[in-house]
Amino acid sequence: MDDIAPPNAPSILMKTYKPPRAENTLVIPVDHSGDGLDVCVFLADKSGVEFKLEGGKMATAQEMHELVVELLELPPMARDLFALWVVSPLLEIQLKPHHVPFRVVQQWPDLLLKYSSASNKEISLDEPVLLFRRNVFFPKNKEMREVRAEECLRLLYAEAKYNVLEGRYPCSAQDCEALAGLQAVAENGTYDSNRHKPSFFKPEQYLPGHLCKSSWLRARPEERIAEQHRLASAKLNVISTQKVLKKYMELVWKLPMYGSAFFVGQIERPAGILGTWIQNPDIRVVVAINAQGVCIVDKEKNEILLLLPFEKLSWEYAEPPCRKKEGCLPCLFVQFQACDRKHSDYTRLLQVFSKQAIMMDAMIESSVLLKTGSVPNTPSSCTVLIYPRLQDVRERLNSALRGQRSSLTEVAR
Repeated sequence: MDDIAPPNAPSILMKTYKPPRAENTLVIPVDHSGDGLDVCVFLADKSGVEFKLEGGKMATAQEMHELVVELLELPPMARDLFALWVVSPLLEIQLKPHHVPFRVVQQWPDLLLKYSSASNKEISLDEPVLLFRRNVFFPKNKEMREVRAEECLRLLYAEAKYNVLEGRYPCSAQDCEALAGLQAVAENGTYDSNRHKPSFFKPEQYLPGHLCKSSWLRARPEERIAEQHRLASAKLNVISTQKVLKKYMELVWKLPMYGSAFFVGQIERPAGILGTWIQNPDIRVVVAINAQGVCIVDKEKNEILLLLPFEKLSWEYAEPPCRKKEGCLPCLFVQFQACDRKHSDYTRLLQVFSKQAIMMDAMIESSVLLKTGSVPNTPSSCTVLIYPRLQDVRERLNSALRGQRSSLTEVAR
C-alpha cells in the first residue's frame, strides 16, 4: 500500500461548504487524476478538514483517521473516541479500520440498493461524505469520566446538538429548552438583556421542529429560548467554554438514545375499530441501537414506542421467503416481556421490516459483546452471541413470514 504521507506537510483548511443541490447535502471534493486524492473529512458542525493524499485511493480509514486526529491536534484518547463514517441522507456506515473510503464511496450506489428503499432517482442524486464523529462502540461511562479536553467536547457537543435538533434524540420539552439555554450560552456568551432579546433567536437553530411552533398554551419559542439563556447564565457562576460544553453533554448523556447507531424501518400499525377490513399504512420508525439497548421511535410523531435494555429482550433476523418480490422486506423480531392492566406478564413480539434489518442484527450482536468486555471493531466482526436470540421464532411465526405480518403480536407464555 502506498504511503499516505504527502511529500510536503498537508495543509488544514477549516471552512463551511455550501452544497450544490440540497440544503443539507455536503460534497467530498475529489481529484480523480492519478493516485493523488483531495479529501475533505467533515465534522459535525459542517466544517471540514481538507488535505491531499498521495496514493489516497488506497488509503485506509485508519490512516485517514490518524491524519485527522493529528491535524486537529486532538488528545490521544480521540483515536478511540471518534471514528470515520461515510454518511448520506439515505445511509450511515461506520468504517472499519481496514476499509478504503475511496472504494466505499465508489460502491455507494450498490450499498444503497442493498440497504435502502430509495428510488433510482434518489440513489443517483445521493452524495455521501466522509464524517469524523463519535465511535458508536466507545463506552459512555468512560466518555463521561475521562473526556475533559475542550477540543473533544466541542466535537461531541456539535454532534449531540445536531441529533437533538433533528429529533434523533427525542426528549421532553423541558429538557429541549434547557439544552437550548446552554447552547445559547455556548454560542452567544452570557445573557445580556439589551442584546439577547427574543427577536435575537431563531427557534429552528435551538429547538427541534415540533417545539418551534407557537401555541396559545405557552410563550413563543423565541421568548422561551431567551428565558432559558438567562437562567443558564445565572446558574453558571464562572462561564467558560469548557464548562458550558460539559454541562450540555451532562444533560445529553442522560438520554437513553445517546451514542446510538440509527436505522430506518417500518412496523405494522395496530388494527383500528374496523379491524382488518381497512388496511392501515405501516408506521415509519427509527431504530436506535447503542451499548445499552434498543429504542424504536415513531419517525412522524417523534415519540418513543419501545425502549428496552438488552437484558430484557431477545431478537432474531429473518429473510423473507420471496426476496425478489416487491415490497417483501427482511425483518428483525424483538421479543420482550410486557405487563397488562391486570399486572399479568405476557410475551410480546415486535416485527421491524427493513432492508437494514441485517445491520440492526449485527449492531445488537456487537453491542452485546461490548457489554461483556469484548470490544469489536464493527458490527459485522461479531460471531458469538451472549444474550439469547428468539428460540424457534421462524417455526412459530412461519405464517407471518409468508405474508401474514404481525407487529405487536401477543405470544402465549
